[in-house]
Amino acid sequence: MSKPAKMPETRVILFCPFCREGFEGVGECPEHELTLLPWDRMPRTSSPPIDEVTFFVDPRLGRGGVLLGASLVLLGFFARFVRVRGVDASALEVAIDGAHNLWLTPIAAMAVFGILFLRRAMRSMRSARLAVIGLALGGVLPLVYTTQRVAAMTAARGDAPEWLWGCWAMWAGLALVALAGLGLGRKTPRQGD
Repeated sequence: MSKPAKMPETRVILFCPFCREGFEGVGECPEHELTLLPWDRMPRTSSPPIDEVTFFVDPRLGRGGVLLGASLVLLGFFARFVRVRGVDASALEVAIDGAHNLWLTPIAAMAVFGILFLRRAMRSMRSARLAVIGLALGGVLPLVYTTQRVAAMTAARGDAPEWLWGCWAMWAGLALVALAGLGLGRKTPRQGD
């Protein structure tokens, strides 16, 4: 009779609940001094925390509101902006026809896109908060001046302008950029903060 084959020893791999590294033959993480756990008892995480985005239009780290706001500004610039005596004009047409300062508003939105394109790490986005807010406020000034000027010119002729959705989209976009710029580079609670 032959002896049954000896079964190889099974070693149990245990994991650190903090660094999630696996160890054999020890009961405590050598780095963190925490009791190691079997894999099935490890705490579950929904997703690892992020410190950098790789995709330009990734809305995480406080970028979503800024991206949406800058997009609204550009969309509003090309949409119907004002109606006077039954004639509609886009902000682009108003800028071409004499309100040259209005070009600064979409330029500010494009500069915000440039900042978001170049700054994708959390730390660099945080350092750009003031610039983004400043660009939003800088985009508001020509919009205020142009709307006041158009209103004054039409009032001199006995008319009143009707501000269309392009104008309101630009206002809402600039406000959203300014407000969302305060949280640029901030993790949301779901992102491991």
